[in-house]
Amino acid sequence: MSLILSKKIYDIKEIPKKTGIYLFLDSNSIPIYIGKSLNLYKRVNQHLNSKSNKSFKLKSRFDHIRYLETKSELIALLIESQEIKRNNPILNRKLRKKRENININIIEDKRGYYGLKISKTKENVLTSFQSTRKARNFINYLSEKYNLCKKLNSTHTENHCCHAISLSQNSKKCYSEDKIKSYNDKFQKMKESLILPKKKFLMIEKNYKKPYPFVSVDSGIIEGYGFSDYPHSNYSTNLKRLDFNTKDEVIIVKNYYKKNNDSLKLIYL
Repeated sequence: MSLILSKKIYDIKEIPKKTGIYLFLDSNSIPIYIGKSLNLYKRVNQHLNSKSNKSFKLKSRFDHIRYLETKSELIALLIESQEIKRNNPILNRKLRKKRENININIIEDKRGYYGLKISKTKENVLTSFQSTRKARNFINYLSEKYNLCKKLNSTHTENHCCHAISLSQNSKKCYSEDKIKSYNDKFQKMKESLILPKKKFLMIEKNYKKPYPFVSVDSGIIEGYGFSDYPHSNYSTNLKRLDFNTKDEVIIVKNYYKKNNDSLKLIYL
């Protein structure tokens, strides 16, 4: 898979405020750092104006910049992963330290209600984030979308009965077997919505104008990505297959689906 990158950029004012990937290259046109951003100009400008040790190393080594607009953040993430594997940039190797994940775990309280808890334990993990704030925001999003109890999801500490379980303020009425089953059914529906199907399908970003960005997935394997006005009928002719298909690419697509499934449409093939 070869990329059609921009010309060599020496003036960052030429970089658009669009979604894509960017490459810092040395005088031999060898990439020394690769990244992605929803705003290419803003991110590159941050690199060049930061006083961090990372930025100092970058500024002292790079000669020019090239970029690629991708329209879609998901496709930018996949291309970034592919290009880092292909080029093995020296600053990506040195700076990309593995961060300890903050997990959202599925728990069950003593009454039998399912809930969510933020922790670093690796049992019953629903999904993971790199900060507690992002994990808490995602729990709040799920609680609102699926009418789940924020108290059971460890984000509220009220003593009264959750509105999501019962309209009654009498706590004794919150915990009947019927309410537990009804509530856990809602919880299960939420859980299932975050799991990628084990079939062949296209994941289409429906909120964009044509041509729509799409990713092709077959039985858990990320085949590639593309753009098409009618991806369900001619996706194969517009598909750019991945050169490297590792667990990194699977994790990228799974996490994107979990956090953006409202804006995605799945078409089974």
